[in-house]
Amino acid sequence: MKPTLEAAMEHFGVKFNSSRNTGMAQCPLHDDRTPSFSYRLDEGLWNCHSCSNGGDSFTLIAKYSEMQEGKELTFPEVKQYAKDKGIEEGAASVREDTYTSRYGGGRRPASKKPGRKTGDGYVPAWKRK
Repeated sequence: MKPTLEAAMEHFGVKFNSSRNTGMAQCPLHDDRTPSFSYRLDEGLWNCHSCSNGGDSFTLIAKYSEMQEGKELTFPEVKQYAKDKGIEEGAASVREDTYTSRYGGGRRPASKKPGRKTGDGYVPAWKRK
């Protein structure tokens, strides 16, 4: 299993609001004075708008090791690092299960029914006959 993004961020000393699913924080990969590190805990994804890095918890561990410690890690080494440091494992949810439209007030879009045409049924006057 993959380490949770929240556990990886806590391990590297990222100050973030753990009660919120999404947010901004200071990036642990470089000297950051303003929050440029955006995260989404339910999906386990992050992106730094300043240094243009992003990914999941494995990517955060690998990039931190590369940029702060000067040591490039392979994927098996990243997995072993997480295990050795006791970074808590967990699973991120799938986007389809958690995503809702922010334009619709957080409600899920209506599912399409098979065999029905898309649209609201309106036909312009010039097409009616």
